[in-house]
Amino acid sequence: MKKIFLLIASLIFLNQMTIIAQEIAVSSTFSHGSYDKFQNNFGYEIGYNQYLNSSNRLGFAFSHSFNNTDYNYIFISDADGIDYYRELKPENQRITISINYGFNILNKNKSNFYIGPALGLGYYKVNEIGTEKPTNENDDSEYKCNYWETNKIGIGLLLEYERKIISDNISVFFSTKPEIIFYSQFGLMGSSAPTIVGFINFNLGLKIDLKNQE
Repeated sequence: MKKIFLLIASLIFLNQMTIIAQEIAVSSTFSHGSYDKFQNNFGYEIGYNQYLNSSNRLGFAFSHSFNNTDYNYIFISDADGIDYYRELKPENQRITISINYGFNILNKNKSNFYIGPALGLGYYKVNEIGTEKPTNENDDSEYKCNYWETNKIGIGLLLEYERKIISDNISVFFSTKPEIIFYSQFGLMGSSAPTIVGFINFNLGLKIDLKNQE
């Protein structure tokens, strides 16, 4: 049900963007993170761009991705001081609302290359099921967790190349954005979550230029 709601919200967002935007961008995404819960994410992104002059632009985007990569780890329990082995099957999600400013450093007739800072606000859904057991025992028990991590600020650097493929209205583009996320408070008691999470993000998609349409 939540996935359906997010899809409907995305379609409404895209419809509203066509009214105010100069350029619409839709892409598939892949990102790799330093945190096991979100190590390999596949998803989509929709966004729009406003051109401030002949070279620079301001961009806004909504991205939604999913991580289903199994992982495992050993940890020491705070309750009894025993080492435990935990094996998990995640169905985790990552949602980001972001803004970026791009400087066009190529600005050719058919090709453009943008570079600039990006700022995002992230929401992380952790939904995992698995097993855990003491490392020196064979019997395991079921482990589940289901919660949200909200309002996580991220900063990154956007690098994007685009090439016009159909007149001046439609372009294909590829972008990469390394970023760091301020995920948890430093020294927070009872939490094993990292303070900072690193991501490298990749997008491949299409742009529709609305300002040049008749």
